[in-house]
Amino acid sequence: MLAAGILLFGCWLQTALGFGMAVVATPIIVIIRPQWVPVVLSITALQLCLVNTWNQRQYCDFSGMLTPVLTRIPGTCAGIWLLLRMETRTLQILVAVCVLLAVLVSVSAAQFRTTPFRLGLAGFFSGLMGTSTSIGGPPMALVMQHGDPRTVRANLSLYFTYGCLISLAGYALSGLLDRQLVLISLSFLPISLLGFFTGIRARQFIDKKRFRVLLLGLCILSASVALATALLW
Repeated sequence: MLAAGILLFGCWLQTALGFGMAVVATPIIVIIRPQWVPVVLSITALQLCLVNTWNQRQYCDFSGMLTPVLTRIPGTCAGIWLLLRMETRTLQILVAVCVLLAVLVSVSAAQFRTTPFRLGLAGFFSGLMGTSTSIGGPPMALVMQHGDPRTVRANLSLYFTYGCLISLAGYALSGLLDRQLVLISLSFLPISLLGFFTGIRARQFIDKKRFRVLLLGLCILSASVALATALLW
């Protein structure tokens, strides 16, 4: 019930803002059911991203997302390699510090364009972070932060759908995916759908100015929670 409640809030947040399910869910679920991270979260995120992408398909920039789609593959490979070899605590601390530094640079820098190179770089680190810790949203969100909220949400959903599929393929090949975890993940389908339908209604209250502030705030929250979890674990 605790996992369902936190996933419901995470799905609502991701639908309204573009990402965030793993940000709020991972730190709690890794304590109560560590064996569910990252597989169960990835499958639940896939369910949510599929319906979000379909709902926002008219705002998706399919050609513009080609570069991060390609760079996600080596990022995923690097994430799996780290997941199998590096201590989880050390990995979380490293990821958290990198995200906090990226937010600091972003806040202090002038407005910038979302170029293919920046998207490609974000795609790599998103794959690395998403596969190893289930928190892959911040790199893409930071690069897209100055865009139109509708386009950013749509592109993030499209990218995360693809990213979840790549990560799950990696888990299967590395032996981290089993039948029990899949069944547990499917049991959360009603929760993800409820979060989706309630999150749609929240979008109308988020304009462009609030969107960027919330986006950066969520990145800071994700890094802070990951850092705190790693240090207290």
